[in-house]
Amino acid sequence: MLKITKLISCTIGGILPITLLFSNQIEKNKILNQMVNVSFEFINPIVDDLELFFDYPFSYNMNQSTLLATNQRDLKKLLKKLRKNFKKDYSHSEWKKLDVKLLNDEIAIVNAMYSRINKKGQTYFTGAAMYSFRKNNDKWKVFSITPLKPYNYFDFN
Repeated sequence: MLKITKLISCTIGGILPITLLFSNQIEKNKILNQMVNVSFEFINPIVDDLELFFDYPFSYNMNQSTLLATNQRDLKKLLKKLRKNFKKDYSHSEWKKLDVKLLNDEIAIVNAMYSRINKKGQTYFTGAAMYSFRKNNDKWKVFSITPLKPYNYFDFN
């Protein structure tokens, strides 16, 4: 295996090995792929493989309260409860913006803007949320979601 040791200048004025930059981008891409899977779980929360995408304890942090799931059964109930608030003609959600920030080797956060789409293909809601990920057995999993005010998206830069 060829090891790259050349250094490059970063925009923040520091110097990082190229291998570190590539490694970070690979991890960010893994997280973005998991975001697609997490979105599907909101559409179809009866899937038996929730442990592939979520880590326990899982929290959904609302303004005045927090919903907590400590196992798969609790998580299925929590997702169904959240889904009840969707319109009856809800079809799916589409990511509008996603920004990943690796906090360390095992924790990352994603700032996400999304739209909910009805069965006619029309957007009826746009919102934002902060997703917290933990790396567990070399797989990124969501352990917390905090909804933000609509259009309260920000970049980590």
